[in-house]
Amino acid sequence: MATEIHPSAIIKPGATIGKDCKIGPFCIIGPNVTLGDRVELISNVVIEGKTFINDDSIVYPFAVLGVMSQDLKWQEESAMTGLRIGKRCKIREYVTIHSGTPASNGTEIGDDCQIMVNAHIGHDCKVGNGVVMSNLVQVAGHVEVEDFAILSGGVMVLQFARIGRNAFIGGMSGVANDVLPYAIYDGARAIYRTINRVGLTRHGFTNEDIHAIHTVYSAVFNDTEGDLETRLNKVRKEIKNNKYAMDALDFIENRSKRGIGTNRKADEH
Repeated sequence: MATEIHPSAIIKPGATIGKDCKIGPFCIIGPNVTLGDRVELISNVVIEGKTFINDDSIVYPFAVLGVMSQDLKWQEESAMTGLRIGKRCKIREYVTIHSGTPASNGTEIGDDCQIMVNAHIGHDCKVGNGVVMSNLVQVAGHVEVEDFAILSGGVMVLQFARIGRNAFIGGMSGVANDVLPYAIYDGARAIYRTINRVGLTRHGFTNEDIHAIHTVYSAVFNDTEGDLETRLNKVRKEIKNNKYAMDALDFIENRSKRGIGTNRKADEH
């Protein structure tokens, strides 16, 4: 099949359109945009800035991608840091994803992500593969979301926070701290609840894996002996180098300035 471009679409000189794309009515594509092969823009999609959308992704009506961010420090050259969206992504209606700034290499969305209606991803975010953001999720700038995380409807994430892989955040939660991988968080100010056992089982984690991760988080949230670093050093001897538990430990030890929100003042930073 050949590329199909509706006569009402505006494609500015300099844009690059891949093979077998479909560009529907009233789409506007800026001069520095690149679409991979078989990308579909259904209608009324605006793509600006230095934006790249990889193969087989689909963008639904009224999405706005790659425009200047709302960062008050934004300068004209910021648009060239750009936005990259991976393969096989679904970007639903009214989604906004902003261009990066010179503070990073740009905003990045991985492969196989589903970004649902009215979600927003701010400048300089890094979103991994297989991430799901439900309706009305609002992600501020410089947030990192690792692979296979799920953000339920109405979740709001503060700037510079990190969300670990395979995490699940309940609807209407406000995320002010880092969210540990493999865990369930929820609440008006999202807090750790338990291991994401159902999600992990669906992704092939064994009972041994889940137990090892639980051992790490018990040391963080339940153990009362010593400070956090002491407890983590102790638990390393118990998890027998399980790769997922080690990943959880690494995440904690490399936590952002937001901290992990243990509700223990001495441990948060």
